[in-house]
Amino acid sequence: MLKHKRGVENVILFQSKFIEADNKYFIFFDDETSNYFYEGLNCIGIQKNFARFFQLNKVVKEINTRHNKVIVHSHNYLMSFFLFFKTDIFTVHDGLYYLSSERNHKYKNLFKLIEMYVYTRSKKVHFISKYAKSKALYNQKLQKEIIIYNTTPLESKDYVEKNLVFSKDKINLFTVRSIEERARIDLLIELAQRNKNTINIYVAGKGPLLEYYESKIELLGLENISMLGYIDDKLLMNYYKKCDMVILLAEFGEGFGLPIIEGYLYNKKVIASNICAIPEVIINKKYLFENNIHSLENKIYEASKDDSNQFSRYYFNTFSLNAIGSKYMNLYNEIFNNFND
Repeated sequence: MLKHKRGVENVILFQSKFIEADNKYFIFFDDETSNYFYEGLNCIGIQKNFARFFQLNKVVKEINTRHNKVIVHSHNYLMSFFLFFKTDIFTVHDGLYYLSSERNHKYKNLFKLIEMYVYTRSKKVHFISKYAKSKALYNQKLQKEIIIYNTTPLESKDYVEKNLVFSKDKINLFTVRSIEERARIDLLIELAQRNKNTINIYVAGKGPLLEYYESKIELLGLENISMLGYIDDKLLMNYYKKCDMVILLAEFGEGFGLPIIEGYLYNKKVIASNICAIPEVIINKKYLFENNIHSLENKIYEASKDDSNQFSRYYFNTFSLNAIGSKYMNLYNEIFNNFND
């Protein structure tokens, strides 16, 4: 949680807010052993080594012994696979086999077996979108699935003004991505090259290709695209609030599209790739583009002339902490009640 990978961790954080329990734990694999308290969560880091799954079971057993009723809510296929205890709720962001197939991983067939096994050992399987469910190796006969969309913890955070100055003569685009190949940063760089006088692009996030794209931008001498790296929530909110438009590109592996609803929270237009779960989440399909430069450019200039402003209303009606939180509370209460049966 302290590293703020701003993906699964943020989902876990807001899920934890909706469960009525005195003791909540976040268990994760890390580079070193750690133990700390963060926003109501007892965070336990298990060092990634050959013994990590034995340590995982030891930690969960100790927690289970310490407390009368324990819900195991997992987001990690391997954790659930090697855990001696059954998983009460398993959240699917993107299917393990689906992701490994898209990346042509050498162990994809092994991951296929792991994924199917985890679903059978989970009391409830939670999908973050209909698309995520469609790409999972989930057997409909299990009849224990539920779909609950994501929300964002940014809604509950206080806004603090930061000194950000954007050009009034350009369209200022903002995106938050894991900097890897599927995020199509290459297409954003091409966009910056072709529109030096009309578009500024700001990319927040870290990932394995961050230095590669930074070097490429420097080599091309582009001053209208900035790789921001990791930025904290206060600065993140300022970029959302002050940009002209939020953009989300994806090639695969986008089980929801959190930057879409975060843009809507700040009443911003969002344009995005016509792929994965994005058409399911976006307010209107007129804001979708194909992953090529001409479609992208056309959509930016078309959206810039659009005077729609119902985005925050759409967020609060569909994805707000209140709207999503009530569904999680019902889910957790259902699991708790089963303990009493």
